[in-house]
Amino acid sequence: MAINFPDSPSNGDTTTLGGKTYTYDSTSTSWTPSSASAAAGTTVVADLSALLALTGMSDADTAFVTDTKSSYMWDGVEWQRMSIGNQLGPRYTTTPTSSLDLAADGTTSDITAVAVDDSGFPVTYDWDAYSGSTLYSASSLPPQLTGVSESNGVFTLTPSTAEANAGNFSFRVKASDGVLTTPATSSVDLSFRTVITIAARQTRNTNYVEPTSTGETLFWATNLASGSDYNYFPEGATVAASGMSTGKRYIETKLTTIHTGTAPTFWLIGLAERDTAYANGAGGGYNGGNVVYVYQNNGNHWGQAVGGGDISSGLGSFVLNDVMQIAYDTDAGKVWMGKNDTWSTVSGDPGAGGAGISISHTNNGYAFVVASGTSSTVSATFTWGGSDYTKPTGFSHF
Repeated sequence: MAINFPDSPSNGDTTTLGGKTYTYDSTSTSWTPSSASAAAGTTVVADLSALLALTGMSDADTAFVTDTKSSYMWDGVEWQRMSIGNQLGPRYTTTPTSSLDLAADGTTSDITAVAVDDSGFPVTYDWDAYSGSTLYSASSLPPQLTGVSESNGVFTLTPSTAEANAGNFSFRVKASDGVLTTPATSSVDLSFRTVITIAARQTRNTNYVEPTSTGETLFWATNLASGSDYNYFPEGATVAASGMSTGKRYIETKLTTIHTGTAPTFWLIGLAERDTAYANGAGGGYNGGNVVYVYQNNGNHWGQAVGGGDISSGLGSFVLNDVMQIAYDTDAGKVWMGKNDTWSTVSGDPGAGGAGISISHTNNGYAFVVASGTSSTVSATFTWGGSDYTKPTGFSHF
């Protein structure tokens, strides 16, 4: 039943409604129950400002705000709005981003939320976070963060700079109108890009790779190409040593210099099962059974992992400063390859559910491989571990 108080009351005016007598207080602009009605502990006010101006409340006192037709109870510290009937929570006019990559150098990142309440109630913002069954809060931050602050729905996240804290979690924004809360979740990732370098020259038949003074990797091949003319890295004294990072990983390699040979220069870059790469046999070459390459000449795939040689990828030939992209998932035993933010039509886009190319990770993991595909001399320099493009959703930097 609606409660309708007289319009334009004066201080001390009284009215009886629903069997209760109320007296108007012009100071607080509210109708207050009088005599026996006061025992009910209910105060009627015109709006939220008048409610917040009330004093002398006792625990469990209630108040009714007429302009929003809402009820409140005093909890000893503040007024808590009580839910009456069916209501809708706040809705977002600016929805927090679905994913966020934190900066490895400690630079802060923001997650912004703007929400409104269609009934006119003020919206406040809070947050929590979780990873699996672990719940995080302001007093127990995710290891990837050193701080979180909030101002008017803008959450500022300060990342850890310790590589041991790399990982991901879900950050949950909560917009509340005092009764109902509307959550929105962002997937947050902290990863540290690793630039791959090699320690010393590695010679394989007529090929070698060696470090340069600028941290790049020089690949050199000469004479007749064969099934085992390739090099691999990261190196290791044994097949199990210097294994690559596990999980869902992403790395880039850029062709920075062609030293010898004319375009096309007929080199291949790929990823192999580490046992195969370490064995220094034809199995790791461009026609090998546990490897997939991209061919510089035309961008096509080679290797039995894709069913043979010269398999169209849609990538086209590689020229100076082109960036080759490699993503892999060690749990799924899958590899994806791309160029300049376009992914192979064979593997698809790893961040969009592309099928990938199957290479087992069970035999001591993976290794990067670079090979020759010509009988002439080939020499080129590559940078491994750049960041020209955004890593695929759900993947971390190598």
